[in-house]
Amino acid sequence: MQTKKEKTGYGMMLLPPMESFIPKDHYLRRLDKVLDLDFIHEIVKENYCQTNGRPSVDPEVIIRLFLIQAMDGITHVRNLMRQVQVNLAYRWFIGYDLDEKLPDHSTLSKALDRFGDEVFNELFQRSISQCQKSGLIEGKVLHVDATTIRADIDKRQVSKPDSSDKDARFGRFPDGTIKPGYKQHTVADGKNRVIVGLTVTPANSSEHNSAVEVIDKAIKSLHTSPEVVCADAAYSSGENCRKMLDRGIRLVSPPPKTRTETIFTTEDFIYDKSQNVFICPAESILKQIGGVHGRPKQRVYAGLRSVCRICPLKNQCTKSDRRTLKVSSNHASLIHLRADSKTDSFKRLYKSRAPVIEGIFGEAKEWHGLRRAWRRGLSKMLIQSFLIATVMNLKRLCAVLLYYLPNLKLLQDILERNWSLLRRYFKRELLLSIYQR
Repeated sequence: MQTKKEKTGYGMMLLPPMESFIPKDHYLRRLDKVLDLDFIHEIVKENYCQTNGRPSVDPEVIIRLFLIQAMDGITHVRNLMRQVQVNLAYRWFIGYDLDEKLPDHSTLSKALDRFGDEVFNELFQRSISQCQKSGLIEGKVLHVDATTIRADIDKRQVSKPDSSDKDARFGRFPDGTIKPGYKQHTVADGKNRVIVGLTVTPANSSEHNSAVEVIDKAIKSLHTSPEVVCADAAYSSGENCRKMLDRGIRLVSPPPKTRTETIFTTEDFIYDKSQNVFICPAESILKQIGGVHGRPKQRVYAGLRSVCRICPLKNQCTKSDRRTLKVSSNHASLIHLRADSKTDSFKRLYKSRAPVIEGIFGEAKEWHGLRRAWRRGLSKMLIQSFLIATVMNLKRLCAVLLYYLPNLKLLQDILERNWSLLRRYFKRELLLSIYQR
């Protein structure tokens, strides 16, 4: 495996250095300053033969090419390499001179199969670590949501034995249409919209089934547990609420509304967790009498017929000879969520959700190519998601390290210099006033 730095004999002697053509404020210059790819050669060395075969393309060059693809949302690698051919900034970023032959587009496609998604996951994890060390991540409030991505496949091939994308499934997109695709489940920090966790599933998967998994991934990456997780109503199942409570996390997600044809809803019944019974508005007890066929997490509670028949509130409760309730085994957690949803802090936190997580999806789709899958297969879709999340995190890192902090230091210097002048002025005025007395 040959690194780019070991190659010699290139360079056009009659032209100025390639770097002189790249503007000082070019976005690839900023990206290069925060990019850490020192781990690449070590992590991929098992995929290369060290003693045989033709000289290989430096794996760091391959990663840099994929980062360009994610940064500018270039869908196809053929188009990527055509643009690298004529774009000086692209050539400078990957370390190739004007007269140097570029890698073939097939090299990039083969590298994806060779590297697997583990290499790109490591790249993403390092971007999280860099942001965390720079103070960009607070880790107290996390936002989770999912977005659909159109698969690169004809809808007639979905789930077929000879399908070119065996992992893509039909899902409902924001415009209401049903198309083949994937879902990216994303967790972002509420402070600076840094992406701290993600996973990809077929488009027919449910959001709430992946919520805990992707939150646990974020916790593992940050080495700390959040205080709050904000999500839309799709995540507010009783099971998710219970699992968040078990982890000491407050779930801020609009609870499902109670559904019943009777006047008294489930909310009008008080659940006694210690005795596993419900107490009705007339203060009678409903005990568990069984479950629901085909729904192992559902329980059925019922009152005594002898009590319900003569109850003065029967007309407001049920038309049957006794009242029954069908509730989830996580009913207590839902009751907790419904009570919490009425607080001002819950409403304030939920209001902050859309600008963070939906803003991230809008940015990823509009600027970085997340709207459609570049390649086929779940692993390739995951690689695309890792690359896009990485460049978005590094963009935030660039903004802080290369713009905010230098300007903050300049402001501090100005304040310190002015404060010195002010101190001398006040000292002089004080001495003058004492002398005049």
